[in-house]
Amino acid sequence: MSGHRVSWAIAGLGKIAHRFAEDLTKHVANGYLYAVASRSEKRSQMFAEHHDAEKAYASYQDLANDPNVDAVYIATIHPFHYDMAKLFLSAGKHVLVEKPAFTTVKDWDEMQNLASEKEVLLIEAMKSVAFPAYQSLRQFIRQNHIEITSIEAAFGNWHEFDTKQQIFNPDLCGGATLDVGVYPLWLYVDICHLTGSDVFPPKVNYWQDNPESEVDETIEFSFKQGIKGNIKASITQNLERSAIILGPDIKIIIHEKWWNPIKIDVFYKGEHRVISPAITGGGFEHEATHISELIINNEISSPLITAKTSRKVIDIMEQTLRSQGLGKLLARAD
Repeated sequence: MSGHRVSWAIAGLGKIAHRFAEDLTKHVANGYLYAVASRSEKRSQMFAEHHDAEKAYASYQDLANDPNVDAVYIATIHPFHYDMAKLFLSAGKHVLVEKPAFTTVKDWDEMQNLASEKEVLLIEAMKSVAFPAYQSLRQFIRQNHIEITSIEAAFGNWHEFDTKQQIFNPDLCGGATLDVGVYPLWLYVDICHLTGSDVFPPKVNYWQDNPESEVDETIEFSFKQGIKGNIKASITQNLERSAIILGPDIKIIIHEKWWNPIKIDVFYKGEHRVISPAITGGGFEHEATHISELIINNEISSPLITAKTSRKVIDIMEQTLRSQGLGKLLARAD
């Protein structure tokens, strides 16, 4: 670290990496972009120049060997997360890994154990949880001991069928569950954990709009026990962009895009309040600031983006795909 600022590196330099770098460099006071890496020297150099990073590597191993790197944001597609996380955790780096962090509980547990052994952070990059509006909502629910009875949330956008795209490629862990189902499942499980509710196995239905498809294109998770949940995800359909959370005395509307929670309406016991704190960046600054603070304070777990919730969501996705005969989508890339 440089003073009280965490030196960040980014591994994998696609579109989401640019968005993370933009917020990190412009809106995070306790961290800065020090290094970037990809398998292309040209791409790494161009990315570093664009975002003013000091180091540009054409090897992930070289990045792992750099003693000045505190934390690595893994922004590759999820079939490569396991090997990347293992590399950087083994080198003693804190790791923020894009969602889904891994595709199986076995991989999650193995990497969590490695992080614990190295006394570093392993956190799934579920940035929506770190948004100020969502944190205020969680605090309101907790402080008022609010009972939640149902959650309805979806994440879905239409994409033209093309097996060259990762989301339609069965050999690259494609499909709606892993690509976008992780978002609403995280919301559901997080609220269950917040309110002390058990998470029971859901009833699952999936379908395909393209007959030649080998992945789950649209999927619905129906939680019938505990907190009722209607959770949907799709890579071929445009789905509702607001989330609705209900209880005996409360109605909560997280407005679109609910996974970037900026405005939340809360109707509670006849009163209406709006949660809408000002934000300055694109949303990645909240998780980067939070994790940088944890590192500065020598913490090895997050109370916001919890390992317990990540593990449970991975478990639901894994069991769902295996039960639907889609276990091949869980395989890591070679």
